[in-house]
Amino acid sequence: MEDIIKFRIFLSFPLFGLLIPDMGLYLTGASASFAMPGTHIIIVVTLLICIAVLTAGITYYKRKHEITAEPNGSTNNTPVFEL
Repeated sequence: MEDIIKFRIFLSFPLFGLLIPDMGLYLTGASASFAMPGTHIIIVVTLLICIAVLTAGITYYKRKHEITAEPNGSTNNTPVFEL
């Protein structure tokens, strides 16, 4: 589980590495002569999908083990989001 969390963190490094220079060019006004390459868009979307899938898997795993992790062996069926 910890390896998956670390992998998700390391997936964000190339994402920021692609977005920071592109946003810098866009914000400085050089966007008129700058077109974001198609490969950047494909890589960014792929990284976002991978991060979302890992986040959903981690959340599912944590919820599953929170509900069944009672010390006396009984199940705790309290809702995840209490109002």
